Amino acid sequence: MALATIATQVASGALPRRRRRRAPATTTRFTPLLPTPPPPPATLDRVLSDLESYPHLLTPSLLCPLLAALPLHPSPRRRLAALRGLLPESLLRRNPDLALRLLHLHASLGLLAYAHHIFDHLLPARTRRGRAFPWNCLVAGYAHLGRHDDALALYLQMDEEGAPRDVFTFASALRACAGLRSAALGRAVHRDAVRAGLASGGDVAVCDALVDMYAQCGDLDMARRVFEAMPGVRDTVSWNIMLAGCLRHGLPTHAIEFWRRMLGEGHMPDSFALSMLLLSLLSGDKQGLAVHAWVIRHTLEQDLSVANALIEMYSRKNELGHALCVFESMTVKDLVSWNAIISAHRQDFGVLTMFRRMVDSGVQPDETTFTVVLSACENLGFVEDGTRLFSEMESKYITRPTLEHYTSVVNMLGKAGMVNEAYEFMLKRTHLSSEPRVLMALLHACSVHGNVRIGEIAAKKLFDLEPDNVHNFDTLLKMYKNTGRLEEVERMMRDKGM
Repeated sequence: MALATIATQVASGALPRRRRRRAPATTTRFTPLLPTPPPPPATLDRVLSDLESYPHLLTPSLLCPLLAALPLHPSPRRRLAALRGLLPESLLRRNPDLALRLLHLHASLGLLAYAHHIFDHLLPARTRRGRAFPWNCLVAGYAHLGRHDDALALYLQMDEEGAPRDVFTFASALRACAGLRSAALGRAVHRDAVRAGLASGGDVAVCDALVDMYAQCGDLDMARRVFEAMPGVRDTVSWNIMLAGCLRHGLPTHAIEFWRRMLGEGHMPDSFALSMLLLSLLSGDKQGLAVHAWVIRHTLEQDLSVANALIEMYSRKNELGHALCVFESMTVKDLVSWNAIISAHRQDFGVLTMFRRMVDSGVQPDETTFTVVLSACENLGFVEDGTRLFSEMESKYITRPTLEHYTSVVNMLGKAGMVNEAYEFMLKRTHLSSEPRVLMALLHACSVHGNVRIGEIAAKKLFDLEPDNVHNFDTLLKMYKNTGRLEEVERMMRDKGM
C-alpha cells in the first residue's frame, strides 16, 4: 500500500519557518515553504486513493507531508479538494498548527473562501488573537488575487481584535493600497508601520513596499524620500523598485540617474527594470547605446526580455541594422522577438521575408503580428500581398481580424487608388459601415483620388455618427476643392456660417 511510502517521509507538524526577505512588491508570490522532500505526484495520487478506503489512517503525522506535496502536483486544487473531503473538522480543531498549514495552503492557491472558513470556524480564538500568521495568509491571499478592499478590511480588523502585526502584514497591506492606487490609505498604513518601528529603515521589506506603494500611487517624491531614508538597509530589490517607479511615470532622466547610482553601489538591475529602461530610451541621444554596451559587458544580451527590449528600442529609433544584429545573435526567440523585428522592418521591403521566416520557424503569428505586417504593406504599397495575408488571417492562422486590421486594408486599397474595391470591402462586412475609423479612411481615399460618389456616401454616414467632428467636414471640403466642385464648397461654407 502507498501509505507505507509516506510513512518514511513524515515531517514535523510545526509550521515552516517564514523567510525575512521577499521579492519586489510588484512580483511577490505567496508560496508555501516545504519541509522534508515530499512524495512525487504519482505517489500522492495513490495515497489519496488509498485514504478513501482507509480514512481512519489520516493522522496529523501523515497529513503534513501530504500538504507539503500538494503545491507541486500538476492539479493541486483538485487534489486538495479530494483531501479536504477526507478531513474531519474535529481533527483540525484539535490540531491548530495543522489547521494553520491547511489555511496557508488554501490561501496560497487562491482558495480564499475555504481559507476564511478555517480562519473563522476551525482556529481557536487564542490563535487568531495571538498570532499574525493566519491573518497574514488571508491578507496576502486577497491582495494577490486583486481583492484589495478585502485585504485592507482584514488589516483593519486585526487592529480591532488586538492581533499582532508584523513585517508580512504591513507589506501585504501596502501592496493592497498600491493595487487600489490609494496614497491616502497607504499613508495610514505607513503611520502604523512607523509606530511599529518597521519603517524609516527599520525593515527593508516594509520600506520596499512603501517605496513601491507611493510610486504606483503617483507620489514619486514621497517614494524617493522613503528610499533615501533607508541607506543602511536598501538592497538590489530596493533599487529596482525605485528604478521601475521612475520609468512607470515617464521619467527616463531620473531613471538613468538611479541606474548609475545603483551600479556605483554595486547593485544590478533585474531584467524587468532593465527592459523598461531600454524601452524608455527612444530619443536620438546615446543613452540607449550606453545601456546596450553595459548589457554586453555583463553578458545579459541572451536574456530574452532584455534582447526583446533592445530590438524594440532600435525599431522605434528606425535603426534596423542594430535591431537585426541583436535579433540574429539571439539563441532563443519568442513571439515578442519576432513581432519586434517585423516592426523594425515596417519601412523595409524585407518585411514579408521576415514574416515568412517567422512562420517557417514554427511561431504562430498573432493580432500584433498582422497589425504590423498589414501596416507595412499599406505603407510600402504591397496591396496584393497585404490582401492575401488578410484573407489568410482566419483561414490559415486562426486569428480573428480586429478593427485595426480592417482599417489597414481600407487604407491600403485607398492609397493604391482602389477606392471602389475599398468600398466593396466595407460593404461585404456590414458592421464596418458604422465604424468612424473605417469611414474616415474611405473618405480620405476619396478626397485624394477624387471619387465624389463614394466620398459623399462615407461623409453622410460620418456626419450622422460624429456630427461635431470638424475633421470630417474639412476632408469633404478638400475633396470638393480637388474635384473642382466649387459650388458645393460655397454651399457647405454657407451652411456652416463661414
